[in-house]
Amino acid sequence: MKDRVWSTATLAGLAGKAVRDLRRPSFPVDVTTPPGDTQTGQPGRYPLDLRPMTAGSVLDHEHVVVTRAVTGAMYRNPVSVSLYALAQHTRALAAGWSPATADERPPGIQALLTQAGWLRAGQDSNGGWRYPVPVPRYGVRPGWYSAMAQGLAVSVMLRAYATTGERSFLDASEGAVELMLRPLEAGGCSHYDQLGRPFPEECPSDPVSHILNGAVFALFGLCELSGHQGGTVHQRVADRLRDSLPEFDLGYWTRYDLRHHAPASFAYHCLHTALLTAAGCALADPRWLAVGTAWERYTRSPTRRLRAAAGKGRFVLREHRAGS
Repeated sequence: MKDRVWSTATLAGLAGKAVRDLRRPSFPVDVTTPPGDTQTGQPGRYPLDLRPMTAGSVLDHEHVVVTRAVTGAMYRNPVSVSLYALAQHTRALAAGWSPATADERPPGIQALLTQAGWLRAGQDSNGGWRYPVPVPRYGVRPGWYSAMAQGLAVSVMLRAYATTGERSFLDASEGAVELMLRPLEAGGCSHYDQLGRPFPEECPSDPVSHILNGAVFALFGLCELSGHQGGTVHQRVADRLRDSLPEFDLGYWTRYDLRHHAPASFAYHCLHTALLTAAGCALADPRWLAVGTAWERYTRSPTRRLRAAAGKGRFVLREHRAGS
């Protein structure tokens, strides 16, 4: 009887989550502003407007973003910290702030620098930020590095450097990239194919997971560092990811990763289309845009949306059963 009650409650919770997943999230893409100032190499507005995504961010007593772990404890997640920092930077620019002309720093820029300061102080000798939480889905124990965190932190550090001129922010961004591109077997975050092209792993695991959204966020950081340095450090990653896109296409929806043959949630599918549009604009590569447009069409079909929601529900239910 107890198992039956638990099962009913679990199914009800999953059904509620499925309904919430059908609500279209907002991931505005900035297609009008170039990724950076080509004269100075300074980054401009981030390719995605992250303000809607970070609207519910929680700050601790030092005004740094904190996230609740599955255990209930609060901790500083470098991805959440960076997303919030970039959203606040966008907020300041949208209000008319410019690092070249402003004498005072508005609240958005102060928030950016607070998060950047924590990232700089918390970066370890390897150039990264270790996660103190496990990831049961991928069999990963605490102490792992994330390419997504590395790339987002690069984007934050470059903006902090452009604002303050403090070289330590630039040094931190370069160290973060070195760790991101280090092979998994050497303690880094990238899986290399036979052509020597890296796939930045959001959650390094064995076997590899190849999470799409985390890899594209990592790519944005690389693109911005390339813009600052006048180099091409991002190109091999861009080529690898672009060539991998068909593997994420189920024919009616997208996959969250390549380890599990299951449709992504509606929110992540919409994020995928936004990220591809942003990448296509940043890279001036219409092939990204073409795939993004095709994936966007999937969202307009009620049949495909319901099929994806059902498939995602079955996958989550299997995970619950496997973990019980």
